[in-house]
Amino acid sequence: MAKLDFYFDYACPWCYMASYTVRELSAEGVTIDYHVWKMPEAATPPPKPEGYYEAATAKLRELRTELNIPLSNPVQSETIPALIATKAAESLGHAEAYVKAVFHAHWGNKQDISSEELLVQIAEEIGLDGASFQKLLHEEAAKGAYDADLQLAAEQNIDTIPSYLNGGDRLLVHHFEDMPTLDRLRQLANNK
Repeated sequence: MAKLDFYFDYACPWCYMASYTVRELSAEGVTIDYHVWKMPEAATPPPKPEGYYEAATAKLRELRTELNIPLSNPVQSETIPALIATKAAESLGHAEAYVKAVFHAHWGNKQDISSEELLVQIAEEIGLDGASFQKLLHEEAAKGAYDADLQLAAEQNIDTIPSYLNGGDRLLVHHFEDMPTLDRLRQLANNK
């Protein structure tokens, strides 16, 4: 059975773009496991080459137009509440819809995804009971699932996002020019 582990953070615009491709694979029957990730506090990201940010901004504009994806500068950068909420939605069997909605709120609508009120509203918009979801946000299970994803990422030596894994096969994106095509991800998902 085709499967793919997708590591992401809502703060990453490349993960936002990647989420569209991952959903295409899901529509084809690929099982997607969504794993949240944050750069460890003690880690220092590798330096980017000169001109990287300008080129990345230009590439994002190009993709936004080409793919007709709403993309604007987010209003905040704290994503941990949304990542924990994602694990709560996953426990209810709604990870894909929740990830899609949170990415859209953050990058498409410039909404504050650190707001618990918004996170509960998003849950309601995808068909979950708001009161039950809000209760989940304050239980240890969602935070524990978030911590488990971070631990798994450390064990897998994930040091960047988006990252894709299938068993021992890995594709870690360190530069936007390395963003994989749908065909490349399809191949990775189908590796046994």
